[in-house]
Amino acid sequence: MTAPEPALTPLLRPRSIAVVGVSQNRSGIGRRIFDCLLAAKYRGGIFPINRDGAAVESYPGFKSVQDVGAPIDLAVIAVPRPAVAAVVDQCAAAGVKALVVITAGYAEAGAEGRTLQDQLVATVRKAGMRMVGPNCMGVLNAQADASMNASFSPIFPPPGGLALSSQSGALGMVILSLATKRHVGLSSFISVGNKADVSSNDLLEYWESDDATKVIALYLESFGNPRRFANLARRIGRRKPIIAVKAGRTRAGSQAAGSHTAALAANETTVAALFHQTGVIRADTIDEMFDLAACLTAQPLPRGGRVAIVTNAGGPGILAADACEAAGLSVVRFSEFTHARLQALLPAVPTIANPVDMIASAGPEEYERTVDTVLRAGETDALIILYTPVDPSGAKDVVDAMGRGIVSARAAGATGKPILACLMAGDSLGRLEFNGEQIPVYEFPENAARALGKVVSYARWRETPLGAAREFPDVSPKAARAVCQSVAATRGQSWLTEEEMRRVLAAFGVSLAPTAFAKTADAAAECADAMGYPVVAKLVSSRVTHKSDLGGVLLNLDDRDAVRAAFETLSASARDHGVPFDGVSVQAMVSTQNGGVETMIGVVHDRLFGSIIGFGLGGTDVEVLGDMHFRLAPLAGQDVSELIAETRASRLLAARRGKPEADLEALRDLLSRISALAQAVPEIRELDLNPVIVKAAGQGCHIVDARIRVFPAAG
Repeated sequence: MTAPEPALTPLLRPRSIAVVGVSQNRSGIGRRIFDCLLAAKYRGGIFPINRDGAAVESYPGFKSVQDVGAPIDLAVIAVPRPAVAAVVDQCAAAGVKALVVITAGYAEAGAEGRTLQDQLVATVRKAGMRMVGPNCMGVLNAQADASMNASFSPIFPPPGGLALSSQSGALGMVILSLATKRHVGLSSFISVGNKADVSSNDLLEYWESDDATKVIALYLESFGNPRRFANLARRIGRRKPIIAVKAGRTRAGSQAAGSHTAALAANETTVAALFHQTGVIRADTIDEMFDLAACLTAQPLPRGGRVAIVTNAGGPGILAADACEAAGLSVVRFSEFTHARLQALLPAVPTIANPVDMIASAGPEEYERTVDTVLRAGETDALIILYTPVDPSGAKDVVDAMGRGIVSARAAGATGKPILACLMAGDSLGRLEFNGEQIPVYEFPENAARALGKVVSYARWRETPLGAAREFPDVSPKAARAVCQSVAATRGQSWLTEEEMRRVLAAFGVSLAPTAFAKTADAAAECADAMGYPVVAKLVSSRVTHKSDLGGVLLNLDDRDAVRAAFETLSASARDHGVPFDGVSVQAMVSTQNGGVETMIGVVHDRLFGSIIGFGLGGTDVEVLGDMHFRLAPLAGQDVSELIAETRASRLLAARRGKPEADLEALRDLLSRISALAQAVPEIRELDLNPVIVKAAGQGCHIVDARIRVFPAAG
């Protein structure tokens, strides 16, 4: 029994293609696509379709795909928008398996276009077809056994292991040009356009099982289903690197007013968290995407971040060393053995260090032996080779010598170390290949260092066990959700009262510092007497979220008279600000004076990404501190540890200057419980625990204040 055919095989490996909209005019889009198919030497059947049924070149023409009378895997549609729907209907009737709709004017053009696009999708799905586009430039497969250019790009890149998807047709042309210029071979390329049917997620699944694809690169402008993307990327990234350029980094995300977390968790922050958790390698530019792809498609993954740099000029070596350190790499100190060998090889160099500056007089012999030596060194994980020719006429001899050094070291067992080169010798040396191994070449030393730094980070992610989200036997998701559903049903989007909030948190084993509610000054004093001094008095008002903004939090009240006075002060503050005064809450004073770090834990719900968990330094100045870092729920064990470690708070939580380490175990437990709560109760739109005072090891976390806002959950 054979394995089932992947759903996108008719799209990327079609046995026959109909091009709809082919005219005799060579400048027309349909004709350009037809000519690109011929130029790529596509081996399957090609059927030109036009209104007259006219032949194109030596190929018989047809008025409709239904007239072809032979099976058609793929139809490429390049006709005016009013004619597209009828063509799609004809394709459905003819049993066409996949479509590429080049035509624009759909969802990107407004409400009318969106309606027409939805109608196209309905027809496509009812017929069991798959569709790329509309508003795209086409698809291509660069593999020799499936060579196909069903796009209007005249550029057909060399075959290789990189699969590319672009959400922009215009950038697609640039991407194909760069791939050719940078000698990065492609397995396939898809311009997804509006992503009405086939999405980046569908392509990820196809490329996961495509043996020709070794590395995946995506240009993204939006996410259709980021949670599915996260699941796919986390799985696929363990075997195949995924590089992404995400446009729109400066756009503010969907923010709901009121919560610190919502104010801090912009869309860009969420995307960064998504990529970090799933191992996606983020490129800041298209050019950097190819810097990364050139290394990942040609070189092994490094085992660590220890880098050796070989150069014949001091300046480029210093630039490379600085860029390596900035990228989180270590410009390693050589062992005594390596140092002694280099000293013997380079007697004219007064000081041997890393970078190894062989000085300007270094020729082929110095490059060959030095490259061989440092690549073999047990203390190195990667090598960057820099070459600035003093005499351009001898450049080829030097490069050939580098190759001999590389081949020698590889034969001696130095096989798991990536090699990157920067040859400032003109385009004639733009591609290096030695004994079948391609060495990626970069324009500047900094480009090579930045690419290597991101590759090392990816390799570490790939080797780090992800763990799983903790499960808690002592929680009651039904109880927590019942409270939130009831409030959302009766009050709509609303902040929970303190009593409601405590019930929700208690259902997940999370408790606030002891608090009592009082409606009179005398009642407040009695509550304080029962708790013990000092205490805190806080304004309670149905219309106030951030109490401190109104002077609604009074600290260190150490007797009955101070508590009574605080009650009157808070009442007057509510009156002055025109908000209802419901009373005061009296809480035992939790201080950081005797140890403890003020932190904050937050949740914000994004309609696409789901719940996002934030952690950082807390207090009233949380936005000013800017220490919040984020991860998408659910948090696995590794996510929790990394989330804490990324913040400035981590340095205060560590043992320092005679102070003991904070209770990190309790903090991890609390973060995991809040993540579980956010997952179990989708009605929670925002949640702030601020401040959370993390005491010394064994003394737990004390939640001083909290707020939760709910809204009716979708579905």
